[in-house]
Formats: sequence, C-alpha cells, structure tokens
Amino acid sequence: MLDSFALLSAMRGIRDEYVTDTANALGYSAESPKTHRINRKLWSTLLVAAIIVSLFTGVAYAVNLFGLQALLIKNSPPAENQNEGYVSLTQPQDVPEEMADPIRQKIDNSTEAWAEWEVWRKSNGIFQPTIFQWPEGCVDDAYLDNGDGTWTVIFYAPITTRYDEDGNLLGYYDGFREIERRTATQAEYEQNAAYKEAVLYGVGGLDYDFNYQVFSQEMADKLESIAASHGLKLRHQRTVMFQNYGEFTQYSTREEITAKVNEICAKGKSLFRTEPPGYEKFYYFDEGTFAINFYTSDELTAGTSCYLYNSPYSTLSSGFEIFEQVQDIDSFTERIHTTPDGTELTVLQKGTSMYAFVYLENAFITLNIKQSEELSDAEIDAILDMVDFSAIG
Repeated sequence: MLDSFALLSAMRGIRDEYVTDTANALGYSAESPKTHRINRKLWSTLLVAAIIVSLFTGVAYAVNLFGLQALLIKNSPPAENQNEGYVSLTQPQDVPEEMADPIRQKIDNSTEAWAEWEVWRKSNGIFQPTIFQWPEGCVDDAYLDNGDGTWTVIFYAPITTRYDEDGNLLGYYDGFREIERRTATQAEYEQNAAYKEAVLYGVGGLDYDFNYQVFSQEMADKLESIAASHGLKLRHQRTVMFQNYGEFTQYSTREEITAKVNEICAKGKSLFRTEPPGYEKFYYFDEGTFAINFYTSDELTAGTSCYLYNSPYSTLSSGFEIFEQVQDIDSFTERIHTTPDGTELTVLQKGTSMYAFVYLENAFITLNIKQSEELSDAEIDAILDMVDFSAIG
C-alpha cells in the first residue's frame, strides 16, 4: 500500500513551484502563491490523496526516483565493477513499492514462472553450461583437450573492428586476440556439444521463440505446463518486416510497415503521433509482444533511431531477450516526461546512453534511443512524443 507519510516526508524538500505544477497537472489550483505557501502542509496532503487516487485509477505508471532499478538485471553474471551491470529492454526487473498491486502481482507471477523454468531446464533439459558462454567482446572460441578429463576453453576478440559510415559491420581486421581462458569438465563439454547440435538442427514441429531454449518435446511439454500453471502465454515464431532501401525491393515499403504497425499494435488506430520517416525493422508475436526500430529524422540510417519494445505482463519472459551492458550506473540522470497523451515516462540518460520506460496497465514499454552524440532533453522528448502510447492495445 502507498505510504502517505513517506510521501509527505519526501515532499518537504520540494520547491513550491514544483508542488504547484503537480497540482495543476492533477486538476487542482491554489488561489495565490502566498496562500499556497501558508497552507503547504495541507496542500501536500491533498496532493498525496490525489496521487493515491491516480495510482489506482490510471492506466500508466511512471515513478520518479526509481530509475534504472526497473531495468537492471539482478541475476546477471557479476561484473568486476559493482557500478556496472546489465539492463533489460524486454521485461521489468523490479517495481517501485507504491506500484498498484495488480501490476506488481502480474510481474511477480512472470518472474516466478521464469525462475521455475530455468531451474527445471538446467536440471533436465538441453542447455549451454555457463562456462562456455562468451564473455563481453568475444566473437570466437576454441576448445583444447587436456587429456585428463578436462578441456581448456579459449575466447577471442577481434584486434580491430571496422564499420561503414552507416554503422554496418565491415569485418574484423588484424587478426584476433585471446581475452580469457576457462577450464571445463568432460561432462560440461558433452553438455555444450549437445546444446550446439540442438541449436543447429532444432526439433521439428516446435515453433517457440528461441529465447525459451526449447530443444525437445519433453522441454516443450514442461514449458507449456509451467506457463499454464501461472496463467501465462508463450511467444512462438515471430513475424518480421524490414524496410526496403535502395535495391532491396524484396522488403516492405515504409507505408506497408506503418499500416501493419497500426493494425497489430494499435488495433487500427495510429500508433505514431508523428509518423517515422523510416524503419529498420518491425516484428511481432501472436500473443502481443512487438518491437519497432524506427528512425526519427530524415537522415535515416545515419541519424537517430529508437527501439521500442512492448512486453505484455501476460507473457512468460526472461528479460534476456534484449539486454545491454551499462557502466557507471550511478551516473545516470532520471526525470519524468509526460507525452501529449498523458503517459508519464521515466527517462534515463548518461551521455549517449538513453532509455525510457513506462508501466502501462497491461504491458511494460521500453525505449532505447540510439545516437552517436548526446541529445538534449528537448530532443529526447520530441522523439518520445512521436508515439501515442494511449493507442497501444
């Protein structure tokens, strides 16, 4: 339940004009600044009551001062620096204490279901042992038989990586350098070999999203059982659309993608208040998950892009579908931006690392803005305002 005393305590340090702005946004007004200052305690109490009402009656939730906690993956591989970590762009990792119970319960339910699946999968299914998972920057590996029932796993990174002016990978140059060595047991080596074979050949008739790591009928049956026991849906094969550029006419036009986005994501309405000048891709699953990577200026591939991901609470997700490593966690700034449709987004920024998120009534929305240069608050807000979040079905 929302702690009104804690809110009142926190508001003691808020400047008067901020309280007035908040009151006006909620439909309240003070007769004059002087009267407002005299009755600040009473005014704050009224605001707390209004905030409590808005938390339990609104359809979108953004909580100030919560910030990166919503995205920070807690069970990711430990970083050498405690101020580093991984952020998920596909599943809420935490919820603020004042979050409405229905949303909190939905998120906790999915988290519990995924934990149950992970425990079973790593005890009974086909999976890749942690020791064989590539470290950051790795692009290749090699295995050496030590002749004593153990294997040396060597990981390599490119000495030089080159990209073209549009950011496309041209290739690796000057060879590779060794970045790490690990020792694996024979059992781990055989488990990894089985995993790689399963990934390569798969199992006929299983159309689950690859992120579930389902490689046998037994695994499929167990995953279905866990999802059903928690009342959750599963992602299956995705449908993806790329925009054609230049001579790549086998892909879709911008207009075709926009039409499909509106059909799938906005139930026939217009998802974009300002239609993007172009797309990198749009993909969706049959249970409601979708992602849109759109450009925000006429520069297209050379300009700024935004990756929007819609994660329904009713879908079993891990958070590792799309994730990024972040450094200097404490350096991120946090603020709230309200879009023209009234959606309050939490905006996070550290230099060129820019994220935004919101807890909608039925789904968690994240946005990752990609740009080689740091953007101003006004530039970020203009990108966020391109989307009409109230249209999301």
